[in-house]
Amino acid sequence: MNKVILLTAVFLLFTVSLSNCENKDASKGSFANLTLNAEIVEFITEKCGCCWGWKFKVGDHFIKADSLPDVTLIGYTIKNPIPVIIETGKLKEDCGSNPDYYEIKSLILK
Repeated sequence: MNKVILLTAVFLLFTVSLSNCENKDASKGSFANLTLNAEIVEFITEKCGCCWGWKFKVGDHFIKADSLPDVTLIGYTIKNPIPVIIETGKLKEDCGSNPDYYEIKSLILK
């Protein structure tokens, strides 16, 4: 009887933890392989995992890129948000609670 209760408890804990992970990922959203209206809000110079690069605001979410197709179009100094249209590629790095890095295939100034 105790083994059945223990196994049931373990199963329930596993199910709850798995569903929490799925909800977190679903709320974060995927921005891979899309054309998006966005704003470049900053360039972060700090060189640490999931820090460095261009930060884009897409709706209520943020994504990052470690490189741009033509860096001379934007540069590294962002004083005001720059409205752009971006075409994203694959997810390059999942950064957990920080914005994820995506490949930027094309970038057009609005």
